[in-house]
Amino acid sequence: MDLDILYWLQTNRPEFVGKLMSVFTFFGNEIIAIGIACLVYWCLSRKTGTRLLLSMLFGLTINQLLKISFAARRPWVRSAGTDKEIVPYANAIDDATAYSFPSGHTANAAAAYGALVYGKGVKRVFKILAWILVVLVGVSRLYLGVHTPQDVLASLVLGVILVFLMGRLSEKLEENPKLDLPIALSAFALAAAALIVALTRKLPGDEEEIARNTMDVFKTVGAVCGMMLGWMLERRFVRFDKPATILSAALRLVIGMALVFALLNATKPLFISLLGESAGGAVRYFITCFVAIFVWPLLFKRLEKRLPAKKENKG
Repeated sequence: MDLDILYWLQTNRPEFVGKLMSVFTFFGNEIIAIGIACLVYWCLSRKTGTRLLLSMLFGLTINQLLKISFAARRPWVRSAGTDKEIVPYANAIDDATAYSFPSGHTANAAAAYGALVYGKGVKRVFKILAWILVVLVGVSRLYLGVHTPQDVLASLVLGVILVFLMGRLSEKLEENPKLDLPIALSAFALAAAALIVALTRKLPGDEEEIARNTMDVFKTVGAVCGMMLGWMLERRFVRFDKPATILSAALRLVIGMALVFALLNATKPLFISLLGESAGGAVRYFITCFVAIFVWPLLFKRLEKRLPAKKENKG
């Protein structure tokens, strides 16, 4: 039934609608979600940024744990050789590398846009628009032929639950800052569970598919552990302030994102040659995310403190 729906969409998709759906699916890209989280966390509001980070971290971890546990293969793999073979739209297959259930793009969109508009201070119209965008991301994954309806529905339900839970949890954190330790330990436990499943479960697929999915788990575990450790240390030892000027905010974002992407790409050959694809990926993502959440805020806080002193000396 699920593949029948995708096949019907495939045989009734005008070219212009396919292009439109490719735009919507872009808003669920992991890079976009990370960019939004960094923008909010570094430049706009640590409180809202914390809610975004927690929603993303737990969303990523649970999504990866479910993916590797169910190991549901992609629609075009399941339908291969049948008279209703699914052919993904254009380049949609390029970022659909892991197992199918649940949808990562839909989960990313729910965590980013749902958490962004959570709370009493946000106008209802913005909340409605944000969740419409999340639904459109999910629909785009169906239309492009890379996910089944149950993949998308599971991510939507999980996303709504996580946004609500992480929203309430971030409010509790304001009252009891020491909650950060049990939160971090919970994330580490989920990440460890995903890693154990990946290493012990007999996964379906050929050698390349299994290696690709295992590597995705390692990267996710590294990213989640790096972000969670960095977040906890930042809360305890840095606690940076909101930028005083638009220029400061712009510098935080531009230099910080450049640092993150440079680290992620520059360290790839080194860690892969030393540790292999999976373990090297885990270490690379751990270091990059730790730098983004702890080291960069520590640096820009110290640098911004010195700027007024320099101006006074010049005068």
